[in-house]
Amino acid sequence: MAYDNSNVKPPIIDLLYPSEEQRRACLKRKAQIEQLPTEFEKDLMLAQLSEQLTPHNQYKMTAILGELCDDISVAEYRLDIIDDLLADSALTTTLRKVVDKMLVNDRTNIYKLTTPDSFTVLDTALTAFESYCECMEILHKLYEEKSSGIRSAGLKKLFDFFEGHYNSKHYKKLKAESEELRSAMTGKIRSATIGINFDENLVPISMGLVGFSDKMYEDSGTVIDRILSFGSKNNDHKVMRDLHERFDDPQSAKREEIVNNLDRALFTELDKVTKKYVNSIDDILNEYRAIGFEDMYAIEYQLDFYSGAVMMIENVRSKGLEMCRPTLLPESQRKADIKGLFDPIYFKEANVWNLSNKPQKQVVTNDITFDENAGFYLLTGANNGGKTTFVRAVGICQVMAQAGLYVPASSCEISLVDCVYTHFPKEEQVGIDASRFTTEVKEFKAISDCITNHSLLLMNESIQSTTPQECTDIAAQLMRIFCIIGVRGIFATHLTPLAKAALELNSDPKLNTRTESITVTVDEATGERKYKIKKGLPGANSYASTIFEKYGLDIKALEKKAEKMNQ
Repeated sequence: MAYDNSNVKPPIIDLLYPSEEQRRACLKRKAQIEQLPTEFEKDLMLAQLSEQLTPHNQYKMTAILGELCDDISVAEYRLDIIDDLLADSALTTTLRKVVDKMLVNDRTNIYKLTTPDSFTVLDTALTAFESYCECMEILHKLYEEKSSGIRSAGLKKLFDFFEGHYNSKHYKKLKAESEELRSAMTGKIRSATIGINFDENLVPISMGLVGFSDKMYEDSGTVIDRILSFGSKNNDHKVMRDLHERFDDPQSAKREEIVNNLDRALFTELDKVTKKYVNSIDDILNEYRAIGFEDMYAIEYQLDFYSGAVMMIENVRSKGLEMCRPTLLPESQRKADIKGLFDPIYFKEANVWNLSNKPQKQVVTNDITFDENAGFYLLTGANNGGKTTFVRAVGICQVMAQAGLYVPASSCEISLVDCVYTHFPKEEQVGIDASRFTTEVKEFKAISDCITNHSLLLMNESIQSTTPQECTDIAAQLMRIFCIIGVRGIFATHLTPLAKAALELNSDPKLNTRTESITVTVDEATGERKYKIKKGLPGANSYASTIFEKYGLDIKALEKKAEKMNQ
């Protein structure tokens, strides 16, 4: 059973949803989609897509993509933020770095803060608050410089939050008290005078604080010098060896413990002064807590979402391809017009391959249109011609558009869908298999019970576990059922006779979606895959020989070998 987290406490600043009501609606929708018979997150490899966006919050990114948000205003809210960040790179880098620093400082320093019992702890606490103030000053300066260019409601909301705290009495008091405490620490105590009692053998037996000064102690090299060095000032070789090593050798195991104990002892002895410091730190911490910074952790993954989206766009453009802001249309229009479409999963694979291999892999773009003339496509063509990659690209484009992200295309006008249904058979379940065939029929029964005329259906080599003729007949009837419902979709298959049967369905007056045949192009002379999709019926040649050659399987050589063996 899916977990409905729509009642989870809302973030104090939300860069993903314009309102709390919309956040709850999207999270509730996510829980409902998880009950439907679809595995689009797995089949479209959304986890890998999320890793491209942000490897640190992959689970949260996949969840956002899996919402299939059906509220155009939510998607536009996110797209507006991306536009602002793309327009000014300083916004992305500065916001991300500063907020990261604030959160790390809060998590590792301020969160663990205890009442100071030494100068070291006191300085660590004060440095943490000074770091927070430094971040607030940077954000304030960034807002002053960039506010006139910010158009998105989301970023305005974020800066309003920081500016509100920057101008609040709590922050002003925190900053003033931090500065006052630092000034007192650096100016009040610069040296201390210690009184040491010795026994008759000059062995220290007790000590106490005599006084302190706001001036640094200057070594005069007199009595103590002569005692420790036996008359030879600054002679390392004649200083009392054990004392020298314990305090000056950084490799000494006891050094840190001894120094910390002395630090605490001195801090306690100076109680009249340090008590005020401790009280100041408590006051500063109270002001910090009043700001409510601990509720800001949602900003971290939300900024990851946007900075990852911007980096992905910039990376794609640096390779000569394009990503664009989609024009979102309501479900009722049931259409899409996508130009220059490519698959982001293959894009990354090709980039990794091209770093150390030749020949270089090229990312080929394609166009696709869903409208009243053609809404359900039968995709055929040569093996390894890019059918699966194209189907996945269409699905990812739909998901990214509804997530409020730029899509992998040069232009995109697209209607929202209520769900993306996918049917991608597992690799180990290919070939004639009666039990698999029964399973497939049951899977399509489950899909047909839920699918609507506002859904997108992506089928990849479905209905292939019985005889070719039966597969063709059953697949044709499935297409007819879905087209009567009015589903938009693509069916990638090796069943070439199905292409003609699909076109013949258009004579059925009951259809609410018209069909079209498309095929992947191949160089007729060489069998080279072009990975371009075009309208038309498939050829008779699957170009299996070129696949054999690619993997070193020489048919002619094997024929000669067989001929010799059987002479």
